[in-house]
Amino acid sequence: MQKNTRRILLIVWIILIFALTGFPVLELPDVDHFPLDKLYHFVVFFIMGALAADLLKVRAYFLLGLGVVLLAECQQLIIPGRRFEPLDMVAGAVALVVSYILFKKMGERRDVQ
Repeated sequence: MQKNTRRILLIVWIILIFALTGFPVLELPDVDHFPLDKLYHFVVFFIMGALAADLLKVRAYFLLGLGVVLLAECQQLIIPGRRFEPLDMVAGAVALVVSYILFKKMGERRDVQ
């Protein structure tokens, strides 16, 4: 995929993240003893990381990623029906790390072949 296309997809994805985290009262399926919302945060930020991994250097990748994680969670402080949850930020940060490692390794393998 071309870099310009990836940039556009990354921007659209970040806008989608803020739209979803800014939506009042999202109803999640009830799963016993499993924090499904943390899985959602992980998946959303893993995808963001996948889109950004080849576009940004490591410092910019994590500054952008962690900035979006923090702002998306902080925005919930002012949205009725939403709560600020530090573990959501942990899930997003872990997703960024996993995504970065995975996609950088895949990029290195592509370069070797």
